Amino acid sequence: MGFKSIPPILGKIVEKKKLEIQEISLKKTPQPCEKSLKAALLAQEQAIIAECKKASPSAGVIREDYNPLSIAQEYQSLGAAAISVLTDQDFFQGSLSHLQAITNAVETPVLRKDFVISEKQIDEARLYGASATLLIVRILSEKRLQELLQHSQSLGMDVLVETHSQEEASIAENVGAEIIGINSRDLDTFTIDPGLISKVAQTLPDSICKVAESGVKTRQDYLQMTEFADAALIGTYFMRADDIANAYKSLLGQN
Repeated sequence: MGFKSIPPILGKIVEKKKLEIQEISLKKTPQPCEKSLKAALLAQEQAIIAECKKASPSAGVIREDYNPLSIAQEYQSLGAAAISVLTDQDFFQGSLSHLQAITNAVETPVLRKDFVISEKQIDEARLYGASATLLIVRILSEKRLQELLQHSQSLGMDVLVETHSQEEASIAENVGAEIIGINSRDLDTFTIDPGLISKVAQTLPDSICKVAESGVKTRQDYLQMTEFADAALIGTYFMRADDIANAYKSLLGQN
């Protein structure tokens, strides 16, 4: 299916995805999306993709009292430009049912956050209401990345193409990505490189919407991340907060 050499943790996840794909049976044809993630991000000066995420392989359970629907509705009321929903079950305790409940309840664009390696997953995301999907350069060959990007675009879905190096950002640019995520977390080791986002973002053209990912713990972190980016994808910071609204406002300096 066009995979490159993948590090152990990611490799384990991808192998599980291959099994899941065999079980996907789509009984409907997905209809084109009318919501634009890119437009929503560029419409705000401090655009945030706020994430619903119960757990992760590196952190374990992040939020015990996890109610993705009420969290998503709170994000929307706080002014989030978009909402990201983890749908991986085995490693992040997410669900497609979370995605569907949220897309039925909010007006903002919703990103399906998963390890997408097949057109079936993209069709599935659209059928469950997602208006955008995630593609990770680390787990796809350049040819496969381009094929999946084009398939998403054929459904009117925007794509957040995730990178973790200058080389990966160049690949994303080469295949025609319009939204490039720069993840400061290394998916091999799960360590954070706080300087990576500014370094990579400054090499990308203005026409590309740049999204800073991972590593926010304070308002200062947020300001540093977004100095050269158009938006930030933030999950763990909100999921660990006792008061999401207060945490959101603190991040934007509204308290």
